Amino acid sequence: MTQRKSSNAERGAGLSTRARLALIAVVVAGLVLVISGAGVVYWQHVSMLNQQVTRLNTENASVALAVSENRSIQPSIRPGTDVQVVDATNHVVDGSSFLKSQPPVSSVRTKTGARQSIRISGSDHAQDNGINIGVAQTIATQRGTFTVYTVTFGSQMENSTKSLIIGLAIALPLTLLILSLLIWIFIGLALRPIERMRRTVAALRDEELTLRVPLPPGDDEVAKLAITLNDMLQRLEDAQDRQRSFISDASHELRSPIASLLATVEVARRRRDEVDWEAVSAVVIAEATRLNLLVNDLLLLASMNEQRAPGSWVPIDLDELVFAEVQRLEIQSSLTVKKQSVAAARIWGDQLQVDRSIRNIVDNAVRHATTEITFSLYTDTDNAYLLVSDDGPGINPEEAERLFERFTRSDDGRDRPSGGAGLGLSIVSSILEHHGGSVRFLPVPKGATIELRFPLLEPLTNEQGSEEAQRMIEATTAVSTNVH
Repeated sequence: MTQRKSSNAERGAGLSTRARLALIAVVVAGLVLVISGAGVVYWQHVSMLNQQVTRLNTENASVALAVSENRSIQPSIRPGTDVQVVDATNHVVDGSSFLKSQPPVSSVRTKTGARQSIRISGSDHAQDNGINIGVAQTIATQRGTFTVYTVTFGSQMENSTKSLIIGLAIALPLTLLILSLLIWIFIGLALRPIERMRRTVAALRDEELTLRVPLPPGDDEVAKLAITLNDMLQRLEDAQDRQRSFISDASHELRSPIASLLATVEVARRRRDEVDWEAVSAVVIAEATRLNLLVNDLLLLASMNEQRAPGSWVPIDLDELVFAEVQRLEIQSSLTVKKQSVAAARIWGDQLQVDRSIRNIVDNAVRHATTEITFSLYTDTDNAYLLVSDDGPGINPEEAERLFERFTRSDDGRDRPSGGAGLGLSIVSSILEHHGGSVRFLPVPKGATIELRFPLLEPLTNEQGSEEAQRMIEATTAVSTNVH
């Protein structure tokens, strides 16, 4: 209990599902926004560089034309661009107001007529710490060879980039904050049906298992969760009904032998001088035996419900168990016992439980048989089938399935000496289900035939299975003929 409380406290101390989902969504959104912002800054930077290089190429061609025609270059200089003309001896011969008095901006000399992009560095030419780019072109004129440099300094691009970064630094946190609020709200709306389900289930008491959680609209995961919860509640309700019915029926069945014991002892105690103590002891022993059998059956059913995995299972020769039952009946019973096609069949299971299931079926057949009981055992590809037939009054087909329920007896077995407590077939059904098999009543013209199906330990080949299946059909026909 202490460990469970500690575990609950640890779970309660953590973040809620809504908070965790919101945090994950905000982190992802933040990463997306940062990456997107960096991409925008980089794209703008590259775009401006390309635009500047294109503009410098155009202006370089205009200035080069003016130099080749021996015209003034001043009209060709655009705002934001600096120009410098250098002769073959690396002397500045002309230029814009800033670069005309400066040393050559570059030592790059292109081929005559060729144009090349250059990077400008050095504090002598840089107006700031930004990126400075330029274009160089060497031309040949009648006055000699000249190199024309058109340059732009990076203050404008850097200022634009810095402005964009500052704008993003302000806008992204605000955007992330708004997204966080929206994410928190929408996650809350999405989880609201789940919270309603939780409250409904948490408020359920044992006597309110008929209630169901509300089904949200749609066919999403939340709706499927609601359907699953309702299915679970239905199973719990069915289990509770079965438990209450079992307790009620068990109490009723136990009350009768206990009341009989008490009444017998009380009457004998009051009339101790007149009572026949041999008769009293016989009644007490009979009722105590009946009570003991009933308790053992109840304990066996309870253990079958709890046992899920095979414990001490071993290979079992089912045909040997059939021959043992036949021999027992021939000694203990006056009924005629017949065997029809008892084939070799080996299964895997609990020896005591399998023997108990066969014994219960045989005892049931003996209780209802008139003159004879017939055994048949055959196999198909995967299973072994044991048929036990009697020539008694038979059963109502409508109640055949119900007879495998607990504390259920057929109409002709209501009397206590012959009918028992109605647990025998229920025990058989539980044992067969535990072994992966099944039990059922087969429809026959006369009497009753119960079929027990067990999975074979080693499945037969297809040819063997076909032969055994044909033998099973023939044997079934023979059984039906015998019970006419």
